[in-house]
Amino acid sequence: MLTLSATLAFSAEPPSQGVVLAAEPRTFAEAKALPPKLTESAACDLGPGKTPDITVSQSVEVTQAIPDFCRPAEAVITQKLSLPDGSQVERSFRVVDDAPGTQLPPPPPRPRIRVRCEARRLELSVEGVPEAPLLTLEPIGIGATSASVKFRVSRDSEARILPLLVRDDAGARGALEELDFLVGKGVPSRLSGRDTKLPEADSVAGLAAALERARNHAVLAAGGDLGTYIPRDVLAPDLEGDRPPLKTGEPETIGELQPPEPDSTADSDLFWRQGRLCVVQQDTGKRMRCYDPVARRWGKAVSVNRGDQSAWSPRMGRCGIPLGTRNVRPPESFQPELRLSPRAVLLWNTWTHETLVMEVPEGDGPPRMRAPEAEELKKAMLASTGSRLLGGGRFILDEDRKQFCSVGRPLGCWSLQWDRGPEDEGGNRLSEARVSPDGRWVAYLRGAAPSKVDSDDRTLGLVVRSLELGPYVAPREPVSTAPRLVRTDVVMQKPAWDGPALKWNDDERLTRARISCDLGQDPRIPFELETKRTASPYNPLDPADACHSGWVKLRQELTVPGGLKFVRYASAVTGDSRSSEGDVKMRCQPGRLSLWVEGVPDFPALTLTANMGAFGAVRWALAPETETRLHALLARDDAPAIEALNAFARLVKLNEDAREVSYGKKPNEDGHISRMGCLSTALEAISARRALADGGHPELHVSLKTDGACAERYGMRVLQQRLKAATLPLPLSVGAVKGKAEVIGQVPFVPSIPPELQPQLYWRDGTLCLVQADGAQVRCYDPAAREWGPVVARQDRPFPREDLLLKSQYHPGTCYPMGGRSVPLSEQMRDVLPLSSRASLIADTSRGELAPEFKVIEVPEDVGPVRTRAPTVEELALAARAGGGSASLGNGRFLLHVPKNERSPWLCTAVRPWMCSKLPLESEAYGVRAPLVSPDGRWLSYVRIPWGKPDDPAKYPKELVLLPLTPIP
Repeated sequence: MLTLSATLAFSAEPPSQGVVLAAEPRTFAEAKALPPKLTESAACDLGPGKTPDITVSQSVEVTQAIPDFCRPAEAVITQKLSLPDGSQVERSFRVVDDAPGTQLPPPPPRPRIRVRCEARRLELSVEGVPEAPLLTLEPIGIGATSASVKFRVSRDSEARILPLLVRDDAGARGALEELDFLVGKGVPSRLSGRDTKLPEADSVAGLAAALERARNHAVLAAGGDLGTYIPRDVLAPDLEGDRPPLKTGEPETIGELQPPEPDSTADSDLFWRQGRLCVVQQDTGKRMRCYDPVARRWGKAVSVNRGDQSAWSPRMGRCGIPLGTRNVRPPESFQPELRLSPRAVLLWNTWTHETLVMEVPEGDGPPRMRAPEAEELKKAMLASTGSRLLGGGRFILDEDRKQFCSVGRPLGCWSLQWDRGPEDEGGNRLSEARVSPDGRWVAYLRGAAPSKVDSDDRTLGLVVRSLELGPYVAPREPVSTAPRLVRTDVVMQKPAWDGPALKWNDDERLTRARISCDLGQDPRIPFELETKRTASPYNPLDPADACHSGWVKLRQELTVPGGLKFVRYASAVTGDSRSSEGDVKMRCQPGRLSLWVEGVPDFPALTLTANMGAFGAVRWALAPETETRLHALLARDDAPAIEALNAFARLVKLNEDAREVSYGKKPNEDGHISRMGCLSTALEAISARRALADGGHPELHVSLKTDGACAERYGMRVLQQRLKAATLPLPLSVGAVKGKAEVIGQVPFVPSIPPELQPQLYWRDGTLCLVQADGAQVRCYDPAAREWGPVVARQDRPFPREDLLLKSQYHPGTCYPMGGRSVPLSEQMRDVLPLSSRASLIADTSRGELAPEFKVIEVPEDVGPVRTRAPTVEELALAARAGGGSASLGNGRFLLHVPKNERSPWLCTAVRPWMCSKLPLESEAYGVRAPLVSPDGRWLSYVRIPWGKPDDPAKYPKELVLLPLTPIP
């Protein structure tokens, strides 16, 4: 056995048996006696010809004591364990050689870990922890290098570990901690980069998730806190009645103060005395002024008087905290909060939020830790010069994270709600909080003082605000922040909102739920889907957005174990139950999960097969019956079949929209539904069928994949031929005019099309007019003469239809002014062409940027509702001829459409059947923006921008280009 231990008994067992990671040394003498460095390896037989190594290493770094700085000697032991899959586990021990009587009793030492290969399996055992079962991992794939070895949890290990997961006693907690260290800290591979041909669920990740759930359950059962940085009311805003009713007044800045040095042991310059906040004048340190928060005024300067309790400072010096006649160092992560007596101090753990009392006995016994008592906290708080305790010692303030936490069990933290407005704390950094002894006020230092923002001065603003804690009874048992468990088959409600109406500055409303799903897994491992719905104000930045009164934005999210996620974004009107999308429902069966959209006749249910591994791990695949349903619908040409296929594609897109991939990392294909089976080909077939029904792009049949088994299964070659036959030729010959394009000038920025309230570019009397930088003058270009005219006053060459400019001052998702009203439009609705004071042409891109649907939004003269109708060629032609340039050409039959993130504009038919064709006006080095057709249809102007280049006008100018148009037959 290769063993790293204090005795270094390497020869006790042969190397072929594996390695041992030694237990933590109990004393400094043991740690100091270890050799500085050790490294040993053992071969691991995982299959024929495959013997990767198990390696263990240990380093010891001893630092000598420095008495002048009260720094004791210490030894840091670092151990590393490397496994055959290339992963590692690392742990460190710090052993301090403190003086006798100043050390707290050490926690139980970390145990030995034995790793060996037996019967071509990897065995990991935790020795000295009786409740920790043996963990056995089996190889499921071995490549050319050891890094390609992948493991799964053996079924016998699952049987040994499952009973442990439902226990919360002390023995189980210790075993769970050690197993979580092995599994959750990186030892086994997560199979994220495995060969996709391996149909294995990631049972190691399933075990890691199960251990995390079990550890969290054990911690909460003991009244502990999970140590998250997110307050409970932020993590679970739908948990009503959980937050203690703490109210705080508005912040009042009353002065400026220099903060203390980080390691200073001097008395604070900020303290409470007789109900007033006193501040030592830092120029002399001998005088102080006190602020009365009730009267809101400062008193006169007097001699410094901190009172009797000032000698009871809880600050920690270099040697620790003075307790009696000793200096005691608190445990790691604990900081002193309040002196309870000359021999006792209250400590708070900034990570676990645990509060303990550290005290020394009157004799020579060692210091000890214990839970605080309510009465001693009240007494010490009232006698202090200020602390971070509030509510009679029931809570402690954490101003750094803007939260307050319970002192007694069950532990928990809640937000102070100090970021609700521009005048509150928001992102300000807070420090040095002092709650008054009566708990009615809090003072703290905020960020940099306004007068010192741009200087090197460390002066901070001094703020005071009131505190009020209402009646509150702490629960005897911790309340879980997990979503509630419900019995339903609806995993995504239709996008509707039944209230309340949200104003622009209201908080988001979150609804969460867990839904059980029985796939035939072990009942001791819950398999649950989690759904969230977030309703937020429609326009949180604009309180004057009256047209969206009652509107909310909805974000719905469905998470399925195994890496599946779906996200749907929508807008809704409060109280309006109508919706274009229905409920998403699910059905769970042994080995099967089905999803479908309610209210869509003939919807082909999306059924996935579940390849279950140990501990609820699952890997999804597309069920054959899903493609059978799609084949049946694709063979039909009726409207219900097309609608069912489109709804299916939208459901799959919810999965695509939910995929978040970190920069530089490859996406996890397990959660990518469109990559399963031949579904990507099926989606192409659905898109082609929709194009045949509604019109499509000539380029679509070129991009169709017609080779391979999937393409043959879905008849992609036949679809390609049908698209070619249905595709009309491009009505505008770009090649005939492309060489005649002329750069006629430069513009500082891309103008808005249609022109806004202050138009920058427009056509008038056959010339293209460019507004000058001062906004009061204009210069026009005559395309026939090919020259610029003189600069004239703008009023002499005004925009032809200024009565329509107000309507063009519109951005997607905001209010659209029309006919004396403000019409709410979604972000997918874009202004194309104002037709009159009461009607405008809008491009609806909700089906996709490359599939616009042109509609006329019309406001009646009476108070009737806003109408939506199809445009006519005649009204588009009339509006184009009467305006100052537009996107319309071909006598109203065609429209220019500029999709987001596309280099070239598209030429689309204005009425059904819709069809779009790309206009490659420039090379790949340039993008085309702001295309504007002259009223007579003879000229096209646009702005040419260097594609993919930074916005640097001097180096990469934006050029104004003019192009003659040939008549469209």
